[in-house]
Amino acid sequence: MVQIITSDEILEQPKTLRIKFFKKGSLQFISHLDLVRTMTRVLLRARLPLWYSEGFNPRPRLIFATPMSVGAESECELLDIRINKEVNPSAVMDALNRNLPPEMQATEVYYPETKLSELSFSSYIININTEGADASMAERCHTLLNTAPITVVKRSKSGDKPVDISPMVDCASATLDGGTIRINCVLNSASDNFLNPEYLITYLKEKMGVLSGNPMEESYEIIRTGVYFSNKREFR
Repeated sequence: MVQIITSDEILEQPKTLRIKFFKKGSLQFISHLDLVRTMTRVLLRARLPLWYSEGFNPRPRLIFATPMSVGAESECELLDIRINKEVNPSAVMDALNRNLPPEMQATEVYYPETKLSELSFSSYIININTEGADASMAERCHTLLNTAPITVVKRSKSGDKPVDISPMVDCASATLDGGTIRINCVLNSASDNFLNPEYLITYLKEKMGVLSGNPMEESYEIIRTGVYFSNKREFR
């Protein structure tokens, strides 16, 4: 077994280690708070040399990039942790995956040269299974998502208010795949300008009545497929 820690010397300054992982299946329903708790326990079980904050209640520092809503799957979740000793990233990934369930596994661990604040866009697949889904409905969805304004009611600290989200939709397409309307889109994901893909579904519900039938027969799913810099290069 490859050793995780490559040097026993304490670093003068803690280093950032980035973990890329997927979250799917039943774990799409885990809350962000529970995800933080789970990852903290997994990191401890993997015996990583975590850096702890100072004060009366020291704790490891975990920073997640653009957390997803409960019920959404993701192929590219990002977590930054801080460590106080040099480690072997490949050995860290193996140790994490031994302690994680099959529906949540690390796919990459590395020392980043970027900050999570540099993340600008996320790509998603939205699959909508609704009554009457056909090529015509898919075409109307495509037209609506590419015609400004796209006005939805967004909740903020100052209360609910109508907002045009079209500037936060970089691109969107809707096609029919079997009996499913499939939307591929790229949305703003900057921390100060994040667009939840749920708003696209809300908009289509209001304008077209999709997902307004029997809730036992209709459904939708959201899958995040990628994250990107402002120039659309894959984020690392």
